[in-house]
Amino acid sequence: MELLQLPDGMTVVIDSNERYPWRFPGARIKRRKLPVGDYALLDDERLVATVERKTFDNLLGDIGSIQTLHHHLGQLSSQAGPVLVIEAQYGDFLNEKRLAGRWPPAHVSRVLAELAALHAGLPMVFAGNRKLANRWCESYFMACAAREDSPQLELLRETLAGYDATEEMGIDERVRQAAIAFEGPFAMADLRERFPGVPPARLRRLLVQLRGEGVLASSGRGRGTRWDLAGG
Repeated sequence: MELLQLPDGMTVVIDSNERYPWRFPGARIKRRKLPVGDYALLDDERLVATVERKTFDNLLGDIGSIQTLHHHLGQLSSQAGPVLVIEAQYGDFLNEKRLAGRWPPAHVSRVLAELAALHAGLPMVFAGNRKLANRWCESYFMACAAREDSPQLELLRETLAGYDATEEMGIDERVRQAAIAFEGPFAMADLRERFPGVPPARLRRLLVQLRGEGVLASSGRGRGTRWDLAGG
């Protein structure tokens, strides 16, 4: 399967920890430590897109440190054009033989559903295998690069600019995502600053729900209460 070539002037940064990286023919390649993600597309030095690569075993291992995974995906979601690309089929995670007793299929299915729900702004692509995942990322980077110059895509972008997708996302889900995405401990006042129109009682109820789900932990009392990712 031949990979297509990125347009001239585009640069792909590959995280320095990637031992056997994907290939990007025609692109200028840089190797350096990325703050989050494994691959980044740059236009000059402007970040255009970010992709995190997970193998089947990578993702299964991350389920054992679920709070760390949530925190990492929250950071990934804050980047430009973020996508999580998995080198496996969704069905692989429900296959008892593939799981080899590490996790019950029902548990893995629930975790994957929760990842999608709690990080609704982060696309998760089950690409099937390494070669197809590389091909998908290559095509995605090409589309992101074309978006910068294509008159047709520019017209579509203008159309989409008039549509605020966050209005369609429930306020509760937006609050939950914001709480998970905080870097380090935060207070109720920090969350109220981001959502001034939401009653404090509603914000607290959502924080308590996240704590009950094992996503957040709290310390202190009253106005001195601080919230953070559980295990963080």
